[in-house]
Amino acid sequence: MKSILLLQLKKLPVLLQLVLGLSGLLWGQRVLAQSRLPLGSWQLHVPYQQGKAVAYAGDKVYLAAQQGLFYYDKEFNATQPITKTDGLHEQQISAIQYDEATGTLIIAYKSTSIDLLRGNEISNISDIYRKAISGPKAINSILVHNKLAYLSCSFGVVVLDLQQLEVRETYSNLGPGGTAVNVQAAAIRNDSLYLATGAGILAAQLSGTNLQDFRSWNPLNNGLAAAAQVNSFAIYNQVLYAGTNAQGVYALSSKQWEPVATLGTAMANVSAGAGYLVVTGASSVTVLQPDGKRVTLASDLLKSPQAAVAGADGKVWVADASHGLVRLDLNGNATAFAPNGPFASDVFRVYAAAGKVYALSGGYDQNYLPLGNRNGIYEYASGTWQNYNSFLYPEPKDLAPATDLVDAVYNPGTGKLYIGSYGNGLLAWGGLKQNKRYDKTNSPLLASNGTADGVRITGVAVDQDANVWVVDRNQLPKVPGLHVLHPDATWQSFTLPGVPDGTNLEQVLVDDFGVKWLSIARYRNTRTGLVVFDEKENRVRTLSVGEGNGGLPDGAVYSIAKDLMGYIWVGTGNGVGVYYNPGFVFETQPYDARIPIIARRPLLDGQVVRSIAVDGANRKWMGTDNGLWLFSPDGDELIRHFTTQNSPLPSDKVQSVTVEHQSGEVFVATDAGIASYRAEATITENPPACAYVFPNPVRRDYTGMVGVSGLPNNADVRITDITGTLVYKTHATGGTLAWDVRDYNGKRVKAGVYLVMSSDGKGGHACITKIAVLE
Repeated sequence: MKSILLLQLKKLPVLLQLVLGLSGLLWGQRVLAQSRLPLGSWQLHVPYQQGKAVAYAGDKVYLAAQQGLFYYDKEFNATQPITKTDGLHEQQISAIQYDEATGTLIIAYKSTSIDLLRGNEISNISDIYRKAISGPKAINSILVHNKLAYLSCSFGVVVLDLQQLEVRETYSNLGPGGTAVNVQAAAIRNDSLYLATGAGILAAQLSGTNLQDFRSWNPLNNGLAAAAQVNSFAIYNQVLYAGTNAQGVYALSSKQWEPVATLGTAMANVSAGAGYLVVTGASSVTVLQPDGKRVTLASDLLKSPQAAVAGADGKVWVADASHGLVRLDLNGNATAFAPNGPFASDVFRVYAAAGKVYALSGGYDQNYLPLGNRNGIYEYASGTWQNYNSFLYPEPKDLAPATDLVDAVYNPGTGKLYIGSYGNGLLAWGGLKQNKRYDKTNSPLLASNGTADGVRITGVAVDQDANVWVVDRNQLPKVPGLHVLHPDATWQSFTLPGVPDGTNLEQVLVDDFGVKWLSIARYRNTRTGLVVFDEKENRVRTLSVGEGNGGLPDGAVYSIAKDLMGYIWVGTGNGVGVYYNPGFVFETQPYDARIPIIARRPLLDGQVVRSIAVDGANRKWMGTDNGLWLFSPDGDELIRHFTTQNSPLPSDKVQSVTVEHQSGEVFVATDAGIASYRAEATITENPPACAYVFPNPVRRDYTGMVGVSGLPNNADVRITDITGTLVYKTHATGGTLAWDVRDYNGKRVKAGVYLVMSSDGKGGHACITKIAVLE
């Protein structure tokens, strides 16, 4: 074939002069919508402002959020996240504590697994996680004493040796008669160990006592209010203080508890350190100083303080559920620290368009009951999250009310994002003060069941004429359940002929012929599967389970996607079905789905396929309750399977997947948070200029894949050294080439400058890009 690529190879000496003269262009430094994440790498997107626990460690202060961990480096005045990509074993943290004697940060996870962070080394202790225990299993708090960590657990106390990195003892069944008790906190004063339990406060001597025998423990509740629930202890000036959930702070005098009214009566978590006693209240922090003076610190940054500790630097460090880590001085000056991230981890759906990714909070449960979530929209662009909700922007013309956002579609014709709310109708979102909400007052959308309930939108889609199609799950008889908003802001409604479930639909997809594919809701319906609707001919076809009836592997439809060939992929409660040639859906009898086969079994047989996304190479990313899967374009080859065991996924339950096509980054919403994976397939949406290389230069210690993106889609690619010797040739995966810096023989190439030459299948859009490989 007489392609430009071959011509480039023949005339290489001449082209080299041109290459060297155009260095600014050939380094491919286009940065628009490009991910800085290396190919094959993960990134976790954590709501770090949701602080729950804090630990002071000298030059660092650690903050545990609901789904992650970061530290503030006082010397460099910077925050640094620590995630599963850095070696942590999990993300959902229940408690942290720092032991100065061993330089160890103890991280207790919700699962009861434990990480010990010492310098740059992480050791995992899984004894509690692996131990079979009847009833709940959790780690509530951590006490450090003499290089031991006392873990207050739902079943007792576990003593962890921080030098030997092993469990030394376990004290359980400490309640009356040897019953199990939940231990919320522990403290050691002199030679006594005190426990705050569900059965009240228990105390025992540390030495000369069998602490595994419940008879060694004595109740110590005199003076405590009957409703007092102790959540924390602190030793200050040899006095034991107890913080309660709502009755304030108590101090132990002899064997009698006495309330300390001057320290507050609201929610009270207590800690002691650096000569200060710190009490965390509902919206303030009270500090008892060494000279006996008491000062109450309040700030607009203390919206929801959870815990606080005083440091040797004279500052008070607070874990706040709205602002992350808050630093207070004794004059009341406050500063908040938190790495950028989404507002919260509760994401129902992720959607990518026009170089941006949108995470939608809220949703509905398996019975289609609304969750009442108001956390709004989390928008990701250029490596930064921007959050929008009625808490941050309370003006009604912005996002109030906007609950349970469930689906979104970008309309190039209007430049707006159309968001479906399961309770508040349709939001045409163009940014703050550039949006409009459609509900039963200004559109034909109807409230659910004809009551005062809000308008429950479950699906939105856009067609080639910039019409926005909206599924209104109102469940009313003989009324429209499908509507379309035209670009001129007029509405049109449709009642599906012969479909009794026409107002109990869920998702909508528009195929390449403008036909609407709608899933029937999995709850309160008379049939299952799909409804295909052609409004121009006013015709309908139902596709369900069984040969001749639609051929779906299961009637419960969870996801629908259109691939680059125009085929319709359907994720069900029992695997996947594919409809080829959707243009013949009304003409072909029967019209059944094909079930892809892998290892002689139907694709994802027995699994709930909650989400399907198609990347630039027409590969299929599928989210299930058993992790994230990547399959070949036809679905007959498994390429990757990610779970919490082999990846940083926050959870194995994947609720939604989307691909940002310009960067190839795959965003995954799980029931425990968001992660993204830099895949090697992109779509070059605009006429290709010249490619972008990352990383470039390639350092000697780099062992990952080098990504060359912005190529013509499915381009022919040749890599040569500077003399013109061919090193490697291949085809781009969509608009991206992934190169392992090796030649045909699998050997890593020598240091030098390498030329990446590409063109499309017709020899057009030729590009030459340089990659520098360092010694």
